[in-house]
Amino acid sequence: MFKKPFTWAAVALPIISIVFASGCGTPTSHPNQINAFDGATFDTLLLAHGALVSLEANVTTSYPKYTPTFNQAAAAYEGAYTAYVSFRSKPTTQAEVAVTINNLTVAIVAIENAFQTDMHASTTSIAQIRAHAKRIRTTAAQNGISVSDLLTELEIATAVASTIPQTGPYAKLASMIIQTTSAALAAETAEAGQPIDLSLIQPIAAIQ
Repeated sequence: MFKKPFTWAAVALPIISIVFASGCGTPTSHPNQINAFDGATFDTLLLAHGALVSLEANVTTSYPKYTPTFNQAAAAYEGAYTAYVSFRSKPTTQAEVAVTINNLTVAIVAIENAFQTDMHASTTSIAQIRAHAKRIRTTAAQNGISVSDLLTELEIATAVASTIPQTGPYAKLASMIIQTTSAALAAETAEAGQPIDLSLIQPIAAIQ
């Protein structure tokens, strides 16, 4: 159990390690991918699917107030999935898929923002974490490495949650956020180098 808030220094190195050790630090190659974009998009949807499945269970049982925000993210995910399936049968719609992936990322960021507000996370810490993440992405781009926007946002959420005292009133919410990122990374990592399988990324139903 954490007995005091983590500092940014305590979570910076884990974030760097996880981002580049995960399947999105360097592009994952799948045996049946059409091109690099196809593989990267599948990886991103694996991340999103893992995150949303984890969130669905927690929102349903413990945090129903987030149902509308979750459902918006689930709808954005379905839009991205539909566009991706279309792309795989007609690989001329890459730009359209990219737009839906961006919309999905925005929807998941909206969930993060709601969590961060309710956890009363320090705005200074959030700013520091985002600035550090931006530097990581800039360095990665200079080295020719593509880091998923969605992965970056999940890691930022985890870093912010790690600043919340585990014995405080917002510990459970912070733990849920960390669990969500872990589930997303586990889903993506499990399929690294495996054939693309659309059954693993089926749309997630809205919470009723």
